[in-house]
Amino acid sequence: MKFRLEDIPKEGVEATFSQDEGWLDERLRVEEKRTFRFASPIAVHLNLSKLGRVVQVKSRVETKLQWLCARCLETFSMVLASEYGTTLKPRPDFPPAEEVELTRGDLETDFYNGEEIDLTSLVQDQVLLALPQKAVCREECRGLCPRCGKNLNREVCSCPSGFMDPRFEALKNIKV
Repeated sequence: MKFRLEDIPKEGVEATFSQDEGWLDERLRVEEKRTFRFASPIAVHLNLSKLGRVVQVKSRVETKLQWLCARCLETFSMVLASEYGTTLKPRPDFPPAEEVELTRGDLETDFYNGEEIDLTSLVQDQVLLALPQKAVCREECRGLCPRCGKNLNREVCSCPSGFMDPRFEALKNIKV
C-alpha cells in the first residue's frame, strides 16, 4: 500500500485493496493461543488527499472473523469494520529543542520519509486495534457451568447454585 506523493492529486485519490487472511500472521505470531481467525479477505478502502506535502488519509477496513466465545467456547462469526483518519506530514530532520505539549490533532498525526508513503503498518494497526479484547457469541451468553462444564446456553445442569470456587473459600470468613 505504497503511494508516491506526486501521484496523489490535490482533489484526492481512492484505492481499494484486498488482503488475504494471512496478511497479519507475522504481527500476530506473538499470540500463543489465538481465539480467532480471519474467515474472509480483509477489504481495505483508502481515500488520500494532499495539501502541499501534508496528506490526509481516511481508511475503512472490513473483514469476517471466526471467534471462540470467551464464555461458552462455541465458535461464532462476526464482521469487523473500522474507519480511521490521520494526517501524514514529512518527518522533521531534528527533534524539537524543548518540550512540546501535544494537542489532540498531534495525536492523529503520523510522519513519512522521502517521496513515498507506505500505509501498510498503519492499516494493519487499524485492524489490530479494532479487534475486541474479549468476544462473546451474544451478549446474553450464559457460558459454562464452573462445576460440571455444561454449556448453560443449551442445557441446564443440576449443580448446586451456591457453588464457590475453592480458591475463594477463605474470603467467606472475612468480616468487614
